[in-house]
Amino acid sequence: MGKAPIDEPARPVAMARLAHRPWPNRAEGPRGVALLTNWRMGAFAAATVIAGLFPFAIAWRVSYVIAMAAAMVFAAAIAVGCHLARRSQLYKLAVDPELAELPELVATRRRLQTTRTRRALAAALRQAAAPIQPPRRFDCCPVLADRVAEVRDEIFALADELERAVAPDPESVALIRALLTSGTGPLYNPNLPAEHLRATVAHARAGLAGPRTPRRLR
Repeated sequence: MGKAPIDEPARPVAMARLAHRPWPNRAEGPRGVALLTNWRMGAFAAATVIAGLFPFAIAWRVSYVIAMAAAMVFAAAIAVGCHLARRSQLYKLAVDPELAELPELVATRRRLQTTRTRRALAAALRQAAAPIQPPRRFDCCPVLADRVAEVRDEIFALADELERAVAPDPESVALIRALLTSGTGPLYNPNLPAEHLRATVAHARAGLAGPRTPRRLR
């Protein structure tokens, strides 16, 4: 009871420790991306058709024009929402080395290795590890300062190595991004053991030099 399915390979330790809830099934991730892609394309097509018919609606009743404008805005909002949700899902899937060959992840993995992305993540790491955190009135998920203090040097070293890396492992960069953005991760979640943060940082540092063989759960 509670064991992973037999056909589901074990995930790297840091991935399992990043959140207290079970990691999404590898088969569900690609299906979710495909579903979001279809929704995005359908919503974009609907918005395009409505926009094409809009000039003809000028000759119709004002109520028709208002209804078409509202429908066009609604379809565009769905398209943008699906695009953002799809992009977020791809970043989550990029953490898993078993999905490295997924065609949809090619652009995401390439984006994770860019200088711009690495510099932004390095700056976010330094900000999270700063001894003095600026007050944020609407921050519903603050960094656990006492936990960060124990691994501050490691986080600063991770930021420096991330900036200097020439060809970092995309999974490691994705893991760093997940560490910074996941509210259920060890950087923000007090319900997770403190050592999970150290393990995640160490796992990310180990992969910055290049691709590696995934670690397995014991």
